[in-house]
Amino acid sequence: MNLYVNGDSHSAGHDAGGPLHSYGKHIADWLSAEFVCDAVAGCSNDSIISRTQAHLENNTPDYIIIGWSTWERETWRHGDISYNITASGTDTVHPELRAQYKQWVVDSATPEFQHRKEEENHIKIWQLHQLLKSKNIPHLFFNCYSHFYYVTTHNKPRYDWGDRYIDPYDRWSTYYFWLERKGYTPANPEFYHYGADAHAAWAEFLLPHIKKL
Repeated sequence: MNLYVNGDSHSAGHDAGGPLHSYGKHIADWLSAEFVCDAVAGCSNDSIISRTQAHLENNTPDYIIIGWSTWERETWRHGDISYNITASGTDTVHPELRAQYKQWVVDSATPEFQHRKEEENHIKIWQLHQLLKSKNIPHLFFNCYSHFYYVTTHNKPRYDWGDRYIDPYDRWSTYYFWLERKGYTPANPEFYHYGADAHAAWAEFLLPHIKKL
């Protein structure tokens, strides 16, 4: 049995001690499963989807867990190098991309940009969900920080995820805000990262959902 986990820095266990102290490792131990962590700090959801699809080319996990990143992030390529782009304004990019990145940071602060990116992510994550269903691969999704705010507040169509996505339309069902409500404090507030104790708590919360798959 093997467990494949993907996502951004939260799923990689940053500021918790790394992947071996992350929620995914706790779950793998409980399931007596081989643990494969493909999470990358600062990555976009496009990057998560791409890595997951690449993994599936030669592997068939028994379970897949994905903690989705924030909607505005993108992955840009220049030559053979990929850059994970965030709205921080501090990302390092190729000199030829600096002006584009500067304008992108400005644009990413607008509601129009944010709503468009959320809609794009909504569709792409649904498409991966459908792909995994077609392959009969049990999976569980959750949002690490950003729920589908625009879908919720503007009465946009919602998908029926069944039991494969922990309420994607509710802020308090995200990893970050669920733990905040439980009284946990980020180990590194600058990056909203929780410590190993919070990862253990989140794993305990996820486990019953995984056992139902």
